[in-house]
Amino acid sequence: MSESKETNKILQRILELLAKNEARVSTNEMTAESDGILKKFEREAEDATKKIQSTFDRIHDKLFNFNNMLIAAFLGLSKFPTDEPILSLWMAILPIANLIYLMFLEYWQMEIYRHAAKRMEWDLDLNKDVKKYGDMISRQNLRSLLSILTTFGLFTFLVIKILTY
Repeated sequence: MSESKETNKILQRILELLAKNEARVSTNEMTAESDGILKKFEREAEDATKKIQSTFDRIHDKLFNFNNMLIAAFLGLSKFPTDEPILSLWMAILPIANLIYLMFLEYWQMEIYRHAAKRMEWDLDLNKDVKKYGDMISRQNLRSLLSILTTFGLFTFLVIKILTY
């Protein structure tokens, strides 16, 4: 009988160890799964950031091209018709000033890329660099919106001048 009790105790101990091992394996699986999900979210966030930045680049490129057409139109209409031009030659300063602003916009975008490129050197404990990056992107969003509005405003101004001539 005592042998049976010892066998039962040993079996009980084996069951306890198996249960602990099963819990450990289950925990490891859950940890690995959650790590995989976190890595996936990090990749998606990084991809989204890259897409946003490339979208900004495309928008800025289109604004540059459109602004160059506005400069040509302002210059052309300052000489046409020759007796009484639609626009004053000095009006061409407006799209040129907008072009200068667009160049600064590209410079600020480059600064954002520079800051992001140093991501491995960021001090994540203080979150200072992360906050700076977020602030840079927020300011750039506002600047880009302003550039869209000024370019559209110049186009609207040009159309009104032509229509009211």
